[in-house]
Amino acid sequence: MISVILGTAIGLLFRFLEAAILVDVILSWIPGGRNGRIAELVHVFTEPFMRPGRILQEKIMPGLMIDFSPIIALLILDIIRKIVFSII
Repeated sequence: MISVILGTAIGLLFRFLEAAILVDVILSWIPGGRNGRIAELVHVFTEPFMRPGRILQEKIMPGLMIDFSPIIALLILDIIRKIVFSII
């Protein structure tokens, strides 16, 4: 019973983080969208996952105009999810 509740809570956390990454991407398309309080709050949750992607992209393809860090962040989240759920 407890493992089911814990699994559901962790699953919701991962869904929240995925949604936050998508919101961050959408806000980056809106002029001035990253300057509001909501954007700052979303950025607090997404930055720990987006930063490794940005560093990796800059090392592999410096100066690229397209930011692939959200895709890398989603891959990182997926790997972490699989590890966590295999432990549970």
